[in-house]
Amino acid sequence: MSDVFIYLTKIMPVAVLPLGMALLIMLCGALFGGLYWARTCLVGAFGLLWLASLPVVSGWAIRTLEMQHPPLAIDNLPNADVAIVLGGAVQGPSPPRLTIELVDSSDRVLMAARLFRAGKVQRVLITGGNVPWALGAVPEASLIKELLIEWGVPSHAILTAGKSRNTHENALEIRALRETQSFGSALLVTSAVHMPRALAVFQKAGLPVIPATTDVKIVDGSQTIFDWLPDAGALAMTTSAIREWLGFGTYHWLGYL
Repeated sequence: MSDVFIYLTKIMPVAVLPLGMALLIMLCGALFGGLYWARTCLVGAFGLLWLASLPVVSGWAIRTLEMQHPPLAIDNLPNADVAIVLGGAVQGPSPPRLTIELVDSSDRVLMAARLFRAGKVQRVLITGGNVPWALGAVPEASLIKELLIEWGVPSHAILTAGKSRNTHENALEIRALRETQSFGSALLVTSAVHMPRALAVFQKAGLPVIPATTDVKIVDGSQTIFDWLPDAGALAMTTSAIREWLGFGTYHWLGYL
């Protein structure tokens, strides 16, 4: 997959994500038409951002993805030969950081460590490289390996594949690794919101994966008045859900799943 395509997959969705779309609507209102058109665009952009920023909306959007493969307690997961951990889980120690930075999806790494310590898997396979604009940085797979070792997984039980830059390339890289590091079953470890697309892509690639879901964003609970008030975190979650839906549609169109 070319670097140009990677750039396009990151840039093009901006126009259809809530914030980008609202800004485009306001720009159209400012540049074209009269006062009525400008006011209409402003109201439309305001309504879009308001709706996307409501926790009740973001909760529904994320839940439609997360509940497709609900998380299971580690004791209820089957034993497998390996755990496959997808990247997008940590950030490197770029100055002024001195150590690896944990992010929301770092639960993936912790889940892999727990699976190994529980005896559910004998090895951990990590896939995750750098996007084109991060050339020269340490591949994320290597960073995740450092964390796993720190959390008790021995180095000899960890294999890294650090060239892939998206979910499709993750699957292809693991499939190539399987030719030399044979395994008959695998627990696929990724975030709940990403699991539907990741599982479909890995199965399409012919890999024997079972979902080991982690990093669940939406929890059960009764609604409150605050679920109907705009929130920046809710806007981020709505954007994340829409991005995942767009990714699923694009991958289906390209034949990746």
